[in-house]
Amino acid sequence: MAPQFCYLVPVSRLTKQEQLVLCIVLGLLLTGWAVKTYRAAHPATAVTQVAAP
Repeated sequence: MAPQFCYLVPVSRLTKQEQLVLCIVLGLLLTGWAVKTYRAAHPATAVTQVAAP
């Protein structure tokens, strides 16, 4: 009987360097997603400057 999630099996056959690159890429994606979510929830305050006459 073949496993239903056979697409996960090749991940265990990656070399240590490939696993490291995959972890770094996933970490950067998650960090970017977290920053995007934070910035959407906490918009920057608009700075208004009055022009000198």
